[in-house]
Amino acid sequence: MGFHYSLKEHFNIAQTQRNFRTLDYTKYGRGYTTFSPTKGIIDYSMRMASADIPGLSTLERVMNVFQHNPDTISAFSRGWSDDPKATPIGILAHLPLNQAGARALFTGALDTANPDLKFICRPSERAAVLYFWFIYLPEGQGGGISLVMERMTSDKNRGLPVFCKPANRKAQTFFEKMGFVMGAAYDGLKSYQLMSCALPDPAAGRRPYDNFIPGLNAGTKKTSVTVVHSADDLLKCIAIRGAAYVEDRSVPYAEDVDGNDYTATHLLGYVGDEPAGCIRLRYWADFIKIERLAVLPRCRGGLALDLVRAALAFGQDKGYRRFYGQAAFPVSKIWERFGFKRRPGSGLSYLTDEVYYEMDLVTEPSDRRLTPDSGAAVLVRPEGQWDRPGPLEARAETPDLPDKSLGSGEWIPGVSPTTLYPDKDIPGCVNPFYGESPSCGTDSWPPLIYGRLQGVNDAAD
Repeated sequence: MGFHYSLKEHFNIAQTQRNFRTLDYTKYGRGYTTFSPTKGIIDYSMRMASADIPGLSTLERVMNVFQHNPDTISAFSRGWSDDPKATPIGILAHLPLNQAGARALFTGALDTANPDLKFICRPSERAAVLYFWFIYLPEGQGGGISLVMERMTSDKNRGLPVFCKPANRKAQTFFEKMGFVMGAAYDGLKSYQLMSCALPDPAAGRRPYDNFIPGLNAGTKKTSVTVVHSADDLLKCIAIRGAAYVEDRSVPYAEDVDGNDYTATHLLGYVGDEPAGCIRLRYWADFIKIERLAVLPRCRGGLALDLVRAALAFGQDKGYRRFYGQAAFPVSKIWERFGFKRRPGSGLSYLTDEVYYEMDLVTEPSDRRLTPDSGAAVLVRPEGQWDRPGPLEARAETPDLPDKSLGSGEWIPGVSPTTLYPDKDIPGCVNPFYGESPSCGTDSWPPLIYGRLQGVNDAAD
């Protein structure tokens, strides 16, 4: 049996589901520290885990992996210690697998009890997937996992698929509470023995007119929408309309760019990370005119529906119930899907040879609509971003700091002059979570945490 997971019965499994990738280390990691374990700590953890998981890998094999890549095993506890008998120390081990290793994991060619090092990345290499190899959690040490996960979501590991294989039902329950689900897929391969942890969608819960996050859907066909806040984004809308109207439907440029673009709200739609569609809203006393719905010819499909849906939600959140539009006959069915009713008559024909029909929609009041009592802070936030703090609030929460450098001898609030970070403050010294450079001895890490910054401490004293 492979080297997997050990979970003590006294570990308090959360009743609500969390996700490994988004554990708040400022909350759960308070009072913990994470460090590179000694051989003795690893040996002790394996011996304790053997009670739950018979047939674990040998210490020699584990150390072989650890020496190949010191990133693979992390220890955490309430305060640094090298004695697991005196201070409970948790262990989380993972395998950063290259592409060949990821495929071997799914085909069964990877022996998890004795993994071939050719499948495991070096510290300087970006993995294809991360495989949770082993977790040992002594009583009261669960929060330390959040610190390890914070490091594992660095640029090198961000966005990578994460898999595990529970050794028993207890482990499976734990991982289900941490956002894993049974079943995994990679590069066309599937496994029903592995568990996978999906990357949480940072746009989940956002309004349909505010779910575009740059880079989130790059390389995919996923659609999203945002409110236009800049001249650059407005030019993207005009360019899209130029391709969809002026070129594709022979609408004269002067009739498309009609002088109303600077008095309206524009929504910009994306396919992946590429701007591909837009829609415009103009306001009257008790109704909104929705117009200039345009989607690039190569991207037509669901994005048009997303843009109309977003425009209606945006108008409703602003307190409007009545919407008006003019739709060409070929696209009138899009509007009818949302409840728009076509006015009787033969329609209008003043732009192109196509006939346009006036259409109306009256909706129920939105329980999210903004009012003068929505709050002063809410009403000054950027358009469409009313559900999260804006730049003015962030500025109000940031105290003014004196314009002083660390070596000036002046105290700067929030900066401790006695805290030293070897991986960034001392040339040639690397945080031992990532391994140590030749210029850093194996015993240098704990004293350096509380080292002294030359100039700062002397001035502060």
